[in-house]
Amino acid sequence: MELKQETRERALIVAPNGVIDHDSAPAFEEQLHKVLKSADDGALSLIIDMKDIEYMSTVGLRVLMRVSKRAREASVDIKVAGMNACMCEIFKISRFDKVMQVFDTVDAALAG
Repeated sequence: MELKQETRERALIVAPNGVIDHDSAPAFEEQLHKVLKSADDGALSLIIDMKDIEYMSTVGLRVLMRVSKRAREASVDIKVAGMNACMCEIFKISRFDKVMQVFDTVDAALAG
């Protein structure tokens, strides 16, 4: 899995791609924790751009929960943007839409 990263308007934006499952979740978590460490430099939010994620298993959701906890400890808002219909349904069923702010696009997440 590749994780693209950029910084805009004091927000760290990461864009994973593919499938986040049992095999790819550890690398995904490691990369997100590295990104959060750089948040100590003054980023106010972490936006995970999910537009290129086809599917995420419960293992991936667990990663997001741990990263969300770490983000709160670092006073960094965590937002999710650009999910496809399948991912939106997974978030809704698992109630992750109550844990993290969800936006249609990265631009909307930046504005929100």
